[in-house]
Amino acid sequence: MEHQVSADEISRAKQLHAYLLFDFIVVHVFVFVVALGLMSTSYIPLMLMPVLSLSLLGIVILKASKAKNEPSQFVRCHMMLAAKRAKLFMGLFLVTFSFTAAMLFGGAQLGFSPIASKSLAFGIGQLPFMVALLALVVMEYDAEHQCKTGKIPAAALKLDTKTA
Repeated sequence: MEHQVSADEISRAKQLHAYLLFDFIVVHVFVFVVALGLMSTSYIPLMLMPVLSLSLLGIVILKASKAKNEPSQFVRCHMMLAAKRAKLFMGLFLVTFSFTAAMLFGGAQLGFSPIASKSLAFGIGQLPFMVALLALVVMEYDAEHQCKTGKIPAAALKLDTKTA
């Protein structure tokens, strides 16, 4: 659905999509690659990743919770869509992070060799997460593009409580 929207509305609506894309691409791709490269010497980048990600996701959810009072349906819908994806990603992140941390730091106590525990941590823990991350990146780029062109995605319209 296309709307006549101002540049200010587009800017406000795009903001949360930009936060999510930053989290998905910079934190979860680039910092993850750095963490893998430095894992033999330091776990700091690996520990920094969840802190940065949960902070950004929390910001998105917090700002979107204020969107219910937003007069513009366009901005409100885009913010609610971003919040829904942030909550979904946060749940996925916490589950896979917990499994990966359990395997990396507790694999030896469970009787796994170091190679087996790392294989489980990254194969079962991180591979499905990265596939879901790729799908979310594509969906967020599409939502941001629709935002730039003044469109509201159908999924976002369903989330809008004021039109119901």
